[in-house]
Amino acid sequence: MHGYSLRPYDPSTEAEMAERLRESETWQPNNWFGFGYTQVPPFGPQSPGLGMISPDGGRMRIVRDGTTAGQVSWFPGYDYGGSPRHRGWGVGLLILPEHRRTRAASAGLGLLIDYLFLTTTANRVEGVTAADAAPRSTSAMPGGMAREGILRSAQWRDGRWNDVAIYAILREEWEQRRTTTGNED
Repeated sequence: MHGYSLRPYDPSTEAEMAERLRESETWQPNNWFGFGYTQVPPFGPQSPGLGMISPDGGRMRIVRDGTTAGQVSWFPGYDYGGSPRHRGWGVGLLILPEHRRTRAASAGLGLLIDYLFLTTTANRVEGVTAADAAPRSTSAMPGGMAREGILRSAQWRDGRWNDVAIYAILREEWEQRRTTTGNED
């Protein structure tokens, strides 16, 4: 999508991103919750580190022209029915400061949604973002996701409780979107 791709981490890109994740500027303005919340997992043969890809979730780099623009992550979503069968994927997105206000976020999220629906049986992919950073136009919804609502005072940031907007896309919507728009890249 728009020249972007998702790539697994390798030892050198994992180490590079680990350093970037230790910088508060990487997380600001909407994902900075203090140093304790942004600790990087330990690396080594006994740890999956940043580059983890497993049945329980993972992380990949968003890459354009050989440069890491950010990362996507996925993890088991909220349990809506008492069984893993009712669980979709929750997704996360972090764009490095020098790649913001480009197409990196929308491309990375779209690629991740495609990846998850093509490689897993999930029926739902959802994510949240700071309500004050959420798209104001329905035509700007990320990755074909629909805004489902606001979770009031759900996130502690900048010394106060903040609202977050929740977005989701269902497999059926994704399939219809792919049929009508085709693959972009």
